[in-house]
Amino acid sequence: MGKFIARSASEVNPIPPPTAAPVELPAPPWAQVDPLQRVRAWLYRGLVLLAVALLGGRAGPDARDLQLMAIRSLVTGWEFSILAWEIRALGEHGRRLVAPPTPPTEPQAARALVRAYLDRARQLGEAEHALNVWLSEHPNDVESPEAVRLRARLAALRAEQARARPTVEVILADQVAAELRAAGFGVGGWVLPPVLFTFAEPPQKLTISPRSRIEALHSQLLDRELDPAQATVVERTILERTDLSAYIAGIGGLGTWPTMVIDRAPLPWVLSTVAHEWVHNYLLLFPLGLRYGRSPELTTLNETVAEIVGDEIGRRVLLRHYPELYPVEPAPISGEGQAADRPSDPPAFDFTQEMRETRLQVDRLLAAGLVETAEAYMEARRRRFVAHGYPLRVLNQAYFAFHGNYATGPASTSPIGPKLQELRERTGDLRTFLHTVRWFTDPTDLDRALQRYSPPPPTPLPTR
Repeated sequence: MGKFIARSASEVNPIPPPTAAPVELPAPPWAQVDPLQRVRAWLYRGLVLLAVALLGGRAGPDARDLQLMAIRSLVTGWEFSILAWEIRALGEHGRRLVAPPTPPTEPQAARALVRAYLDRARQLGEAEHALNVWLSEHPNDVESPEAVRLRARLAALRAEQARARPTVEVILADQVAAELRAAGFGVGGWVLPPVLFTFAEPPQKLTISPRSRIEALHSQLLDRELDPAQATVVERTILERTDLSAYIAGIGGLGTWPTMVIDRAPLPWVLSTVAHEWVHNYLLLFPLGLRYGRSPELTTLNETVAEIVGDEIGRRVLLRHYPELYPVEPAPISGEGQAADRPSDPPAFDFTQEMRETRLQVDRLLAAGLVETAEAYMEARRRRFVAHGYPLRVLNQAYFAFHGNYATGPASTSPIGPKLQELRERTGDLRTFLHTVRWFTDPTDLDRALQRYSPPPPTPLPTR
């Protein structure tokens, strides 16, 4: 239940060719400091080996289960704990009930505070990058005047952001909630569930697909500290040990409660993401949300509904409170190269068209059983995207399985996206649309809804 954004251009790191020398798996964050966790990891790996030994002598062991157990063992220690996040976030929001932030009463001042916060988030990213560049070029000069200056600037920006963050979150949550009420989602003047989010670095997501077809067999959340170089090693190791395609991507939002939203993004994207993640919380009260993840089609239904509603609410907030930023291009919905990575003056290269063409050709090659040809084609296309300023670190079967959840995006060939967009037009308003789809329990419900809301046939002319 997340909204995905791109990595920065500095994180481009192509997968090493199969002939490259073996690389050790990265050590998880606890590897040097927590012996108990290290013991847990080895115990888990031991259980995997025991299961393989026990099942190996039985007829018909479930090979997929063994593969998934092996994958989980490879990322043990890198798992992201939603429970720990919820405890911390709810504790913070609980403290705000005692001492609530006080947003400016003047709307113009509130808007200026939001714009300043997001601009500072951009500066914070630039400052971190500058410090990393300096340290990589001068590893022995960590106490030099320049390093001290960069670290001081970084600390000052972080402190200023920490002071402003609670107030900015309240302002944006109130603005999104007001548009949701105006769209008919209020109950006694309240939006249920409440719009509650926090700016945070959400986790990453590991997606596993077969090589012979594009299908999300498995996914799990991983710690944000797993950097792109380490992610590449994990993906390659999974491929070598299980013959499955793997892809690890950062996400820009997650439908926990409070929801997580990344702040280093343009305001239009932030607004649509806050609304997108609220939709996931809302749908959990109904059959569609409760069936998230039960099948690829149901996951795609959930994500695409959240995308349609989130983008529309985000545009309404933008038009009401930040009209100077409207109209804008549609907020990026997924995929490396579609958010901060997009060139400011892009060449004559249509990312959406090129990615859709890539997906269709990959589908044709895989359907013909030409797996290695499809993989060589994807690598060639990845290099083409990079050459045109879209830094895709990976382009493989799992990439398409990951981004294919968003049926309105270029990495998807699902008919669900166009059908849901058609249903949104036929229902006439956002409230009717969401009240219709929330009861879906199967993809066939979408076809039935389209029939129910189909325009009446034209009245035939009288004949003699």
